[in-house]
Amino acid sequence: MFKEAALAREVHKMLEAFKRREPCKLYFNRPVSATAGADFMRGYLTVIKQPMDLGTRPADEKHYQFLEDFACDCRQIWKNALVFNEPRGKPEPNKPGSPAYIFDHASKLASDFEAKLAEMHRELEKEAPPCPRLLRARLLLADVRRSPFSEHYRREKDWRKLGDEYVAFLREEMKRPSEPEDLDSITDWLRKVQRQADGEDAGQAAWLAWLAELKRRVVRVCENALAYNQGRQAAGKCAKHLKEAFELRSRVARQLAKESPRALKPLDGREAGSSKRVRVELDELDAETFARARELAEERARKAVEMDLQDELEEYPQ
Repeated sequence: MFKEAALAREVHKMLEAFKRREPCKLYFNRPVSATAGADFMRGYLTVIKQPMDLGTRPADEKHYQFLEDFACDCRQIWKNALVFNEPRGKPEPNKPGSPAYIFDHASKLASDFEAKLAEMHRELEKEAPPCPRLLRARLLLADVRRSPFSEHYRREKDWRKLGDEYVAFLREEMKRPSEPEDLDSITDWLRKVQRQADGEDAGQAAWLAWLAELKRRVVRVCENALAYNQGRQAAGKCAKHLKEAFELRSRVARQLAKESPRALKPLDGREAGSSKRVRVELDELDAETFARARELAEERARKAVEMDLQDELEEYPQ
């Protein structure tokens, strides 16, 4: 469950607000199977492998431990609607019930959802326990990797299978020539930065430089996909919403870096940007806060390890 009762209330409030919106009442609050026939569902499940709706798991706060988990399920809803209702062929009337109507409203809901989510992340980060900056960068990238919108942009093999035509397009046909990029290569870069830091946390200037480079690389993944998928509306929308979500979260991180030094203070016993050792007064925390901070750190560390292990298993299957 969400660790903070106040956060659970805010999530519930946001969820209920979305469920009251007309497109959600019509198409997103219940499983597709609740109203569709067997023939339709056979076709639907051929295309959509992970059905999701606002009335199933997202409605149950007890299912989630972190806000990112809730966001992942909601993004799956919007992506399913975009993929299944992608306009094809001759333009059709955009009226309730038509694929074009559902497609357009799913995209708008996705944008509105990310804006609301960024506001919640900002409030959470302001009150979060201190966290080393490179771990913050890893968590930011992990959110991008987990997003259903990033499914086709995670690995080198995702763009390699498009062949030389794709590389030539990026280098010769884009307004600003580009190079292939994937989330694996960005993860490798961030690990290299972490090894070079050798356990030292950096000062504000270095952190902002890391954040700018992380943003440049992730945005390149999205813009490459946007440019190459012109005419493929669902793929283009997925890239758009992935970029949108990352830019909103990275903007929050940048603003907090400038506004709230406390939120970026490391826990490794060193002053940021200095080799001078300082004492972290963990014993001044009350028992409940200390327990929550430790639980959060342990859970996020476990998830990071599981994600790295899963990446290796997928890349090198038994």
